[in-house]
Amino acid sequence: MVSALTAGAILFGAVAPAQAASTPSRNNSKNEDVLLVHGYDPVWAAKFDCKDYFKDVITGLKKANWKGKIRGVAFYKDDWNCDFRISKGSRDTGLKTLGKALANKIYKDYTSKGKSVDLVGHSMGGLIIQAALTGVAKKESGFPKKLFVEDVVTLGTPHAGTNWGWGHSYQQTKDMRKKSSLIKWLRNNPQSTQGTDWTAIGSNSDAIVSETSATAGGFKHWVRYDNLKGVDDHAALKKVRTGTYKMQYRNSPSKASSWKKRNSPVVWTASSLYYHSSW
Repeated sequence: MVSALTAGAILFGAVAPAQAASTPSRNNSKNEDVLLVHGYDPVWAAKFDCKDYFKDVITGLKKANWKGKIRGVAFYKDDWNCDFRISKGSRDTGLKTLGKALANKIYKDYTSKGKSVDLVGHSMGGLIIQAALTGVAKKESGFPKKLFVEDVVTLGTPHAGTNWGWGHSYQQTKDMRKKSSLIKWLRNNPQSTQGTDWTAIGSNSDAIVSETSATAGGFKHWVRYDNLKGVDDHAALKKVRTGTYKMQYRNSPSKASSWKKRNSPVVWTASSLYYHSSW
């Protein structure tokens, strides 16, 4: 039987919404799904094989016995072998637009169901993640009202921009330029409703994104490598998963460590997704 109060609510279109999903507790766990967001494609095709792009990160997470799903994020029209499509865009699809699409897709698939998720972004992909959380934190129109994102790791992301962004005139490269409107709009260390633990990883030998830009943004943790395998440290940040390398790290509010020999960036990525305050 429908009560008079409920009947009145229905009559006047004021039916109460379903109970909101409660915020998950922060924990050190390998159970969250991990979404992998790729970077910019500088060639004419503008497409990536998600599993090939992140094959070493995927291998590293599986070696660490990650229990959650590992899902590649597609945003170029011709991206393939991906598990989590947010757009069918091009290099002229702005990063704020992609951040909004990512935020809404996370809300639909995870937050609305009371589930948290972890995110990894390489290069431009980290800015898409930062844009997603910035829009939610600033309560911008079109973004969901809340997100449950527990951990984020960025690899060679130009948080403070990159001069390489002047190499093309597409919207995405304009967004990545130093002091662009997008860079100015992004919030430092943006937090989801759950609270988000960020780790930014860069390399002193990255010719595309400087180590200072890759570790800018006021995040709780950053890692800087001195030199990785080969000459392309920008790609190496997502590829190198074995060996030890000269690096330094900061676990805020502590000061940066001295230079030490520590694990590869892929191993550090898995550890950063798992641990919160203890490294």
